[in-house]
Amino acid sequence: DACLGFLDPARLAKLDTQGQQVSGDQASKTIALHTRIYAAARAFDAHTACVIHTHSTHCVALSLRATATPQPQTTFEATPELLPALTPYFVMKVGHVPLIGYHRPGAPAAAEAVARAIERYGAQGTPIRAVMLARLGPNVWHDSPAAAMATLEELEETARLACLTSPDTP
Repeated sequence: DACLGFLDPARLAKLDTQGQQVSGDQASKTIALHTRIYAAARAFDAHTACVIHTHSTHCVALSLRATATPQPQTTFEATPELLPALTPYFVMKVGHVPLIGYHRPGAPAAAEAVARAIERYGAQGTPIRAVMLARLGPNVWHDSPAAAMATLEELEETARLACLTSPDTP
């Protein structure tokens, strides 16, 4: 619930490994989701230390398009993905982005669906760094806020390219 341009590091919600708040502003209602992301992602990358969740315009637009008009999409083990591999940098910096079906913000079912996707991709030797919550926005994770933000920026810019280049891009 903060404007990214005005984030004050001292106010960031910081939690311990059990999900208990230790400092900063009150954690969001999606903390259960973020806690599940840490647990699932650390099984494939022990250095995972930051989750960023936004409501990025172009990512959400693509998820709306995908849920409004079902069509063939890039998939991995029957999980629809937000985007195909449009650019080399998307492949290198982001990779696969499973599209998780809609759940209300903070719903435990969303956290479980995301954890299952992380586990499924990781077990196949394709660890992921992002998921897209349909109608809500992306969640990305990495070993630092800067690395997570770089992943998010590449994801949003690729979604923007998809929106600009084809009205039918899933």
